[in-house]
Amino acid sequence: MNLRENRIYSGFFLIYFTLSIFDAYFIIYIPLYYLNILNVNRVELAFIQGLTYLTLFVTPFLGFLYDKYIKKEIQSKIILYISCISLCSCFLIFILYKEILILYGIFVFVYFFSKSMIRTVMSGLYLKIVGDSRGIKLIFITLVNLASILGYLGISLLFHFNVLSIFTLSHWDSFFILGSFLSFPIIMIIFIFGKGIRLYDIKLKNKDPSKNHEIDKTPMRFSQNKIIIMVIMYIAFILASSDLIYTYPLSSWILDKFTETGFRIYSSLYFIFIIGQIIGLYSAKLLCKKFNEKSIILVSLISYIPLLFLLTISNFPLFMVLNFSLFILGYIIIVSYTSFITDFSSNSKYKTFKFQLFQTYSVVASIIFTPLGIILYDFIIVETLMVIACVLIGISGLFILSARLIDKIHKMKFKLKIKREKNKGYRLVLYLRKNSEMERDVKSLFNFFKDNISILNSRRIFRFYKITSKNAAIMLSLCSAINEIILEIYFNLEESL
Repeated sequence: MNLRENRIYSGFFLIYFTLSIFDAYFIIYIPLYYLNILNVNRVELAFIQGLTYLTLFVTPFLGFLYDKYIKKEIQSKIILYISCISLCSCFLIFILYKEILILYGIFVFVYFFSKSMIRTVMSGLYLKIVGDSRGIKLIFITLVNLASILGYLGISLLFHFNVLSIFTLSHWDSFFILGSFLSFPIIMIIFIFGKGIRLYDIKLKNKDPSKNHEIDKTPMRFSQNKIIIMVIMYIAFILASSDLIYTYPLSSWILDKFTETGFRIYSSLYFIFIIGQIIGLYSAKLLCKKFNEKSIILVSLISYIPLLFLLTISNFPLFMVLNFSLFILGYIIIVSYTSFITDFSSNSKYKTFKFQLFQTYSVVASIIFTPLGIILYDFIIVETLMVIACVLIGISGLFILSARLIDKIHKMKFKLKIKREKNKGYRLVLYLRKNSEMERDVKSLFNFFKDNISILNSRRIFRFYKITSKNAAIMLSLCSAINEIILEIYFNLEESL
């Protein structure tokens, strides 16, 4: 690995390491601070939290503008540098005014916008580097998530050694101030990407020997079926993220249910969940090489539901074990989805826009479920919120199952089956999917064989012809003729491209 590659990997690591520091505050500690220490108004907090999440909707449009107008390296670097500096600055402002809820909302707005700008630039760079290389894609996914894991680990240790008494405000003040110093490494990105790295002329060595050939960069044209599958997956992941309904009050729930001792053990042993994430990352990396991403996601969701339900009746040791398992499965699901949308986006026009657009499932889920969870926390116990999440995750599994079925049927252009009928022996049945491009040729073929075949209309999500005949030789001749039609259409399409 040369110096240039080291800088690229280091840049990605520092960016996502620092972003995870801010995320750790928002996910674990700020909710506890506002709900239990300051005891702020729940409705106001839910409104501000939901409103600030709207900022993240600009991310795909930033991706679109990035793809369309950002053509020079200096433009990308300026956007990256300004966003990094703004992110650190707004965190310092938050530390000074964290007790004022409206100013907190303004800070979160600026924070989300800066983070969106950074991720837009980094996503564009990621997609340019990755291309069609599965090996490099998984390296970057692993690197980014490992940086996030270490960021969470650093903050959990900082909390353990600084907040000696959870209900002492001065300890929280020192915890926030020291956390701001951990954000400074992001400034190093200016020196890493500022010295001789050309963001628009990057090609990393592909370590996958099966991908060493020249890659065709012609944007792919997606069929209607692929778009339908992607939309179904998007909706499914909004529902799969319904565990956000209990995530914001989770720290407060742990403190109330397992006392301060339980929360301290939870926060000090947070590295156990980090290990779970690492296991999930490497498991996903191995699984994505061998299995279809949708299958991995579906099996993981099915396993996720009973574990989440068991949280509602768990004691503290069982809670830690179950949460560890949920982190493993959660990261397998996230990495598999990221791999799936990378394949969908990387060879298309406006790839950064599409990649960011399909990542907004988490934004939609946050806007819906996070404020809802904060408001319901005053009326419904967290255990009930977990049960609601189980039901919604189950529904998401049905969506993913339907996406797999559509994908399977879409790939089945025609299928010849041997069926056994009672008292009639065996016969051949041909299922041929209706297609406008080959409809005329197929009708001519049917007309030619009309005296020897029987044709029925069938539907399996898509429309099919069901063709039978008493003569096996006729069926085999028909299959051969259909194969020739499909090949002719395929090569005509290749020539047009």
